[in-house]
Amino acid sequence: MSQQNILHKFKSKNFDSRKAKIEYIVLHYTETKNLSEAINLLTEEKRKVSSHYLIDTNGKIYNLVSDSKRAWHAGVSSWQGQDDINSRSLGIEIVNEGEKKASYYPDLQISALIELIKNLIKKHKIHSYNILGHSDIAPLRKIDPGKYFPWKILSENMIGIWAENERQDIFLKNDDVDLLLANLKKIGYSYIDLSEKNKNNLKIIDAFHRHFLPHQLGKKPTLSSLKISIDLLKLKNT
Repeated sequence: MSQQNILHKFKSKNFDSRKAKIEYIVLHYTETKNLSEAINLLTEEKRKVSSHYLIDTNGKIYNLVSDSKRAWHAGVSSWQGQDDINSRSLGIEIVNEGEKKASYYPDLQISALIELIKNLIKKHKIHSYNILGHSDIAPLRKIDPGKYFPWKILSENMIGIWAENERQDIFLKNDDVDLLLANLKKIGYSYIDLSEKNKNNLKIIDAFHRHFLPHQLGKKPTLSSLKISIDLLKLKNT
């Protein structure tokens, strides 16, 4: 794999020591208009936010925090029952105005991201399935990298876990909703309460839809939702 040009022009002091080995890569959008705003956000000491890498819309990549350090990008989060995702992950921020602005990702930016992730997977021996969105690990409070993020394109480059099937808009009955939630918990989603119906469960289903079925976002889960969850579990267990 070719050596990628990573710039070290900007650095953040917002980091501390890792308490666990790197297992995940977490993707975010900056929700800023441009690179300058993103740099200010990720380096300002008062805000206590940072990431290891930042990718501009033109594909340029900036390293803000050393891989060996614990950047502050994930916040309160969990995956597969593990907390302190900051210690267990590398954070990549992508300059993008966000889902609410219906902001898409330029091809140059996604190409650079794919190459960066491939290099990091190889360097740190990260399982390809462990490429996650902020909304996956913090579904109760975060929505980035948003419904416009091209997860399918990443999967075509052997990055991340992905499944899709023929669209089937048949709403699930209660028992099947429970099965979907149980599957999501096995996949890795946290904060699910299988003992009762609550708003948190709905937010987690939304996070799942945002990643795998964006057209279903804000709607009740369907047969497609359930089938994709089953296929993801099969993939994860192979």
